[in-house]
Amino acid sequence: MQRHEIPPRADWQRRIEAVGLAYHSDGQEPGPGGGLFWHEGAYWSLSEAEVDALDDATAELHARCLDAVDHLVNREPEALTRDFALPDWFAAALSESWRRGDPALMGRMDLAFDDRTGAIALLEYNADTPTLAIETAVAQWYWLQDAFPDADQFNSLHEKLLARFQWLGRLMNGQPLHFAAYPDLPEEWLHSTYYRDLAEQAGIRAIPIALESVGFDGEGFRGEEGEEIRFLHKLYPWEWAIKDEFGRQLAGDRTGVLEPPWKALLSDKAILPVLHKLFPQHPNILPAFMGRLGDRPGAWVEKPCLGREGANIRLSRDGFTEEQTDGEYGGADARFITQARAVIPEKNGWHAVIGSWVVGEETGGIIFREARERVMRETSRVVPHLFR
Repeated sequence: MQRHEIPPRADWQRRIEAVGLAYHSDGQEPGPGGGLFWHEGAYWSLSEAEVDALDDATAELHARCLDAVDHLVNREPEALTRDFALPDWFAAALSESWRRGDPALMGRMDLAFDDRTGAIALLEYNADTPTLAIETAVAQWYWLQDAFPDADQFNSLHEKLLARFQWLGRLMNGQPLHFAAYPDLPEEWLHSTYYRDLAEQAGIRAIPIALESVGFDGEGFRGEEGEEIRFLHKLYPWEWAIKDEFGRQLAGDRTGVLEPPWKALLSDKAILPVLHKLFPQHPNILPAFMGRLGDRPGAWVEKPCLGREGANIRLSRDGFTEEQTDGEYGGADARFITQARAVIPEKNGWHAVIGSWVVGEETGGIIFREARERVMRETSRVVPHLFR
């Protein structure tokens, strides 16, 4: 695995905006190699063997994550309220969602890949409301066609999502699928638009709706025209929904929701100690336990269970803090896990984490994020990749 710096395409802004990535710079002036969230002045290259290893590890980790959900629901249900801090009613709804086999759409794992040893480790699983799909499926694919048309890319996300929507459509018996997001958040709204376009290509009647316009009339959820919302795709995490007035109704069986309630377990970092307990010798699963790390010897990372974008992370070695981030997830009532530190690649002063996609039960490709620091934040750059 190598990192390369190259000139970006001369009209890169126009090209990626044309494929839906309008938030590439978050309203700021783009730099010489790209915007705040998309940077094509650099790319990462892999070998075919490395791609195969990432593919295999992603499929294996997803299978073990499903094992962990099944274990929690059927063998350790008390952990849902104890370690995941779920209210009783949502723990029950989540368990029923799993037992019903409620279908899921997608998720993105963050992986550490030590290219010196070949070790691949799961850092976390963004299984509920993952973003970076436009960057992965569309932006970097068209970049590859323009910049390196003779190379290949580990990237079938667009095709896998289209096939998954086609499969979901057959389960919906011709009923529409509402897509809810906040219109004033460009990244979320454009991702919702992208998913809606895929659903329409799959033959599903797709209806956009602002999240704040989703109504509840005492019997069911309603759209802006008063129509029943029977199936809903939401870019709104379950951790927020369960605190809302109608979260209990949303988690019931009247409305089919993507992602389903059981996905809340995988998007909570409390799943990482469960994985380690169930598979303590697994080569892709890092040692992890509930709680803060304290002065524990060794190399560890402390993470809030429901933290986002690298906030409130502490990297420690033998009790001494090496790197720490601030954020809004470190309050007195926040739950934390401690995970063994993994080696992430560093090339020319840039560290990288690989986002690896799962669609249904299949792998869907990867995207890179890079930063000077070892902790990826909301400002960490998204960069394309290729392999030969």
